[in-house]
Amino acid sequence: AEAHFNLAVTLQELGQLDDAIKCYEKAITIKPDYAEAHNNLGNALYDLGQLDSAVKSYEQALAIKPDYADAYNNLGIALKDLNQLDAAIKCYEQAITINPDYTDAYNNLGNALQELNQLDAAVKSFEKAVTLKPDYAEVHNNLGNALKDLGQLDAAVKSYKQALAIKPDYADAYINLGNTLRGLNQLDAAVKSYKQALTIKPDYAEAHNNLGNAFNDLDQHEAALKRYEKAI
Repeated sequence: AEAHFNLAVTLQELGQLDDAIKCYEKAITIKPDYAEAHNNLGNALYDLGQLDSAVKSYEQALAIKPDYADAYNNLGIALKDLNQLDAAIKCYEQAITINPDYTDAYNNLGNALQELNQLDAAVKSFEKAVTLKPDYAEVHNNLGNALKDLGQLDAAVKSYKQALAIKPDYADAYINLGNTLRGLNQLDAAVKSYKQALTIKPDYAEAHNNLGNAFNDLDQHEAALKRYEKAI
């Protein structure tokens, strides 16, 4: 079973998902209580977009190994994609109960809470994640989004800047920063931020569009028009 499992892991890393699935299934046939194989099979099915089958695999892993934090986190991700947000939240919380230092689970929990508009709880979850892993750029960005939705724009700006200090080529964070600066009526700074996003990702339609909006706010309508044309 071990050999099939190792082969499957390698195939999965090479993106050969169908072959990886076959190997995980072989490992499971030989050793039906192989929790890691069920979990990884779930990941491969998830990557193929087979969410219902992935859920079954994660549940199988958890039936064998109830304290399997990674399987709970993965199950949560799949359930969230199936729009079962409450069930996803329970899974992330379970993962955190098992492993209180599980940064990704806190981040995923924050995203799910934010989708349910439970913004204060989302902020707490993101803050816990960045306390555990201060150099996690994505979480600083997500924290910024939650703070922005709460109307705490100055705090959001700080979070986006933190994300960019860690990951200077983070185009999405530049867009989010630009949107927040525009909300604060700091239009020149917003323009700069959108332009930075476009330096990183020149064909980023959203950045062109938002830059156009900022130019319109500045009464630079010709410049705005050019940007809207590029966004299409």
